[in-house]
Amino acid sequence: MIPQDLKICFIDVGQGDCTFITTPNHKTILIDGGGNRDNEVYDVGESVLLPYLLSHHTKTIDVIFVSHFDADHYNGLIAILEKLTVKRFIIGKQEKTSEGYNEIMKIAKEKKISVQTVQKGDRIKIEDNLFFDVLYPEQPLTLQGLNNNSLVLKLNYGNFNMLFTGDIEKEAEAKILEAYRNTDMLKATLIKLAHHGSKTSTTEAFLTAVNPQIAFIRCRKK
Repeated sequence: MIPQDLKICFIDVGQGDCTFITTPNHKTILIDGGGNRDNEVYDVGESVLLPYLLSHHTKTIDVIFVSHFDADHYNGLIAILEKLTVKRFIIGKQEKTSEGYNEIMKIAKEKKISVQTVQKGDRIKIEDNLFFDVLYPEQPLTLQGLNNNSLVLKLNYGNFNMLFTGDIEKEAEAKILEAYRNTDMLKATLIKLAHHGSKTSTTEAFLTAVNPQIAFIRCRKK
């Protein structure tokens, strides 16, 4: 299943997604950071994510991926960008900018954090034998909305693979299925189900193509 020297932790940020990965050579990776629309009401980054990382003696994040700029995926990362050392910040091409995107980019510029924009076909090497393939979105963007332009990432480490799907919905899944027809690119040991298990995502055809041993779901908060 998951190799013993690879740690994948799904952090309870309430509504939203947040995955913390520690690699065999102790590189640290965050994929999304949860968050509320208004950090003055409740700051998930300050109250949950930052204490979690510090309790695990983590003061440096080697790579942060943001699947898309919905508040419940990026807002918890603001405290991390401001208070920890972040080496690389990776995002997908944006259909349009937003208040959240502008705020994150402003902090990254002030902190001199390297920002990389990726697209389908890119590969992000983390260390020997461990890398992420960017499966989606392609350029130019053809679907509207933040959800359907989420980054879809495949973590590869030896014989283990994990698929991170952001908040893509059935329209994006259909495009991905078409793009990788007759290949094994979608197959993964573990999948993070899209859009918190929404009925608009994770079609039977998509799940069949991935053929995971385990499917992880971060449910919506009731």
